Amino acid sequence: MADFKQEVHKPGPLKQKNKLHKHGRHKSKGSIENLSKGRVDVKSFTGQKLKQLRRIDRKNQLKQLRDKKRHEVQMSKRSLGTDNTPPHLVVVLSTSLIVGCQEVLSLLSGTCKADPPPTLISQTTLVFPVTKQRFTFVCPPPEDLDAILNVVKIADTLLLVYDTTGETSPLVELALDCAFAQGLPSTFHIVQGLDAVAIKKQGDTKKRIQGIIDKRFPKEKVHRLDSEQDACNVLRFIGSQKQRPVFVRDARPHLLADSWSFSESTECYDDHDDATGVLSVSGYLRGKDLSVNQLVHITGFGDYQLIKIEAPPDPCPLSKKLKTVPHNDNAMITDDDQCVSMVDGGIKVLAVADPAKQVSLMSEVVPDPMEGEQTWPLEEELKEAQLRARSKRKEKRMLPKGTSEYQASWILDEGERQGEEEEEEGESEEEYYEDSEDDDCDTGSFGHTDMDTDDNVDPDHYDALYNMEDDRKQLDIIQAERMDQLFPDEVDTPRDVSARVRFAKYRGLRSFRNSPWDPKENLPLDYARIFQFSNFKSTKKKVLSSKTNDEDGISSGNYLTLYIANVPRRVVECFQLKSIPLVVHGLLPHENKMSVINFVLKRTPNYTSPIRSKDELIFHCGLRRFTASPIYSQHTLADKHKSERFFRKDCVSVATVYAPISYPPTKVLAFKQLEDGSRVLVATGSVYSVNPDRIICKKIILSGHPFKIFKRSAVIRYMFYNRDDIMWFKPVELKTKLGLRGHIKEPLGTHGHMKCVFDKPLKAHDTVLMCLYKRVFPRWSYSPEIGPPPSGWRLDESTREEEEDDDEMLL
Repeated sequence: MADFKQEVHKPGPLKQKNKLHKHGRHKSKGSIENLSKGRVDVKSFTGQKLKQLRRIDRKNQLKQLRDKKRHEVQMSKRSLGTDNTPPHLVVVLSTSLIVGCQEVLSLLSGTCKADPPPTLISQTTLVFPVTKQRFTFVCPPPEDLDAILNVVKIADTLLLVYDTTGETSPLVELALDCAFAQGLPSTFHIVQGLDAVAIKKQGDTKKRIQGIIDKRFPKEKVHRLDSEQDACNVLRFIGSQKQRPVFVRDARPHLLADSWSFSESTECYDDHDDATGVLSVSGYLRGKDLSVNQLVHITGFGDYQLIKIEAPPDPCPLSKKLKTVPHNDNAMITDDDQCVSMVDGGIKVLAVADPAKQVSLMSEVVPDPMEGEQTWPLEEELKEAQLRARSKRKEKRMLPKGTSEYQASWILDEGERQGEEEEEEGESEEEYYEDSEDDDCDTGSFGHTDMDTDDNVDPDHYDALYNMEDDRKQLDIIQAERMDQLFPDEVDTPRDVSARVRFAKYRGLRSFRNSPWDPKENLPLDYARIFQFSNFKSTKKKVLSSKTNDEDGISSGNYLTLYIANVPRRVVECFQLKSIPLVVHGLLPHENKMSVINFVLKRTPNYTSPIRSKDELIFHCGLRRFTASPIYSQHTLADKHKSERFFRKDCVSVATVYAPISYPPTKVLAFKQLEDGSRVLVATGSVYSVNPDRIICKKIILSGHPFKIFKRSAVIRYMFYNRDDIMWFKPVELKTKLGLRGHIKEPLGTHGHMKCVFDKPLKAHDTVLMCLYKRVFPRWSYSPEIGPPPSGWRLDESTREEEEDDDEMLL
C-alpha cells in the first residue's frame, strides 16, 4: 500500500490576520522619556572600521614583513668587517690548557692577508679576501677574568676552542657564567686536534664534544679546525653569523685599543698627587657615533674628557684606496671660527673639544648648607591643604575615652584592618641585630681562614694553625642569619635605656601598605650630593633613541686616535705590566652623575655564606666596575619596601647603592672579596631603577606576654619596663601571633605592666606584638678604581688548599 503525504492547508493572500494584543510588552513614549532624561543612545560609531584584507593581500603583507626582517638581518651582517665598517671583533677563548689561542690564529692567518699593525696586546687584524671582510682576533689573558669580561661585552663573536677531551677549565666555566649574566654575544665553537684521533673514532669524539656543548649552548654545532680549508669555512661561518644584541655594546660608542702612548703634561693637573698626562689611544671606533665633547670611561679607572680626535691612516684597509673619514653633517670642524682640519704626515685632525659644549666631569652636587632651611608655607599652599582635608569624608569611629586626635590617627578602623598587608609570623624573643644609632656601623667581611687540611699535619701544631677568633666571628654571623630567618625583626626592649630613647627614630604605621610616607622627609646629607630625574622613563627613552648629542659626531668604523686628558700614570702602568686589553667607552648623557641605583639581584648557588646588609661588594654594572656597600629590600610593587638584614638565598632582592647613573636593562654582576684576597661571584641581576624616592623601611617587633586575662582585656608585661614608655607608645596598634588586634588602654603601676583591649578573647599561649618602622639609607662607599684580585678567582667558597688539591684554584 502506497504511503500518501498529508497536505497542510496554506492560507492565501486574502486570508484575514488579526493584530496581536501587545499591551504591557513595551514602554510608552512618556515613560521612555522619563527614564532617558534627555540621553540619546549611540546608534553607530564614527570611528573608522578595520578593513578586512583579502587573502592575496594578506599573503603579500606577510611577504613584505619577511623581506623586511631578512633585510635587517643582512644589514646587521654587512655592518661588520666590510668597507667603511669596523672589523669583525672575535674573542678567542680556549677552554683547555692543551689548546692555545696562538695555534688557532696561525691557522686562520694562513688563509688571509695578515698585515697586523704593531700592538701592545695579543691582537691581530686579518683581511679575508674570499668574503671581502676584516676580522680582529683578541686573545685575553686566560688567568684574568676582568680582562675576559671587558672584551667579551664588546665582542661581536665569542670563539670557543675545545680539545678532543672536551673538558673545560674552572676559570672558563666561571667566565662563561659571568658572560651569560652580563650579556653573551654570538658564539662559535671549534674543536682542534681531531687529526690526531683515529679516523673511526673521530665521529664519536665529535659527538661527545657536541653533547658537552649542548648542555650550555643548545642548537649550536661544533666545527673542526685542523687545516686551511677548515679555517676558510670557519671564517665564512663567522662572517655570515646572525648577531645577538648586547645592550652595553650597541647603545654606546667604544674603542678597543690597538696601541697607546702616554705623555706627562704640565698643562693638565689633577687634584691627586699621582702624575697625570695625556693618553693617546688608537683603534677602530665601534657602536654609536662618538663626539669629542662627550665623556669617555676606562673600565676600572673612572671617567675622563677628550682633548681632540685624529684620524691616522688605516693600518689594515680592506682596499688600497684612500679612505676618507665621514662626518654626520658638517664637513669641516671649526674652533673659534677657524678651520682646524689639517694633514700632518697623513694624520687628520677631525675634532677638537669645545669648552662651551664639553660635558663636565662633575658627578656630585656641591651641597648648599642654606638650602636645608625650612620655610613657612605660602598662603596658597595652606588653602590647598585645607581644601584637601575638607574633601575627605569624615567617619565616626568608636575610640577609647580620653583619646586625643593625634592618638586617634594611629588607631585602625575595621575597613583599614582588612586592607592591611599581612605581616610575617613566627617570631620569637631572640635579640635583634643591634646596629648603631644611625644604622651606619661598619660590618666587616668575614671569609674562610687559610688552614692546611693535609692529612700529614702534626696534631701538636694543629691548634697553632687554627684561628679561633675568626671561626667564632663566622659562627656568630651564621647564627644571626639563622635567627633572622626563624624570627625576623623581633627585638628585646632594653632595660638600661628607655624605649622611647632607643627607638626614637621609629614610628608606628596604621597600614604598611596604605599609610602615607613622604619620600622627602628627614633625608640624609648624602642626598644633597646626588641627582634625580623628574621623569626617568622619559629621559631614558630620549637618551637611548638619540644618535648623538653633537652635530660633529664621528661615525663608527673609522680608525681613530683619542687624546684623553688628565689620565693618572698608574692607569697606563696597570695595562702595560699585565698586557691586558684597553677598552674606552663613550658615556651616554647623565651617566657620570651620582644617584641612588636599585639593582635586582639573585644569589648564585656556589656561595652560601651569609652576606649582611652594608657588606662591601664589587659590582660589574655594564661598562663600570666599582665597589659599594648595598642595603637590601624586598622586591615588591608597593610604595614602601621592607629592608632585609641579610641577602636572602631563596628569593630575589633589591640592592640599593650610591653609584653613577646606568640605564636599564644594564646587567649587573656582584663579587665578594674574601679574606685571603680571592674573589667569588655571589649574585647576578640587572639595573631595576634610578629612584632616590624608593622608601626602604626597617621593621622591628616588640613582644610582650599576657600576665592576666579578662576575656577581651588582658594585662601585658615584658614589652616595656616603665610607665613613661607605655604612655609614649600608647597610640600604636597591637597585634598577636594568632591574629588578634588591640591597643593599649592604660599603664598599671611603674614596672611596665599595661592593660590592653583586643577584638577577641586572648589566649594564654599567645604573644602580643608591636610593629615599628623607620626609613634606612645606603652608605656612601662608592669607589671607581678596582684593582685585580690579589689571590685570583674562585668558583665557590671552599678553602684555598682544597682548590689547589682539586686543581680548582684560579690564579
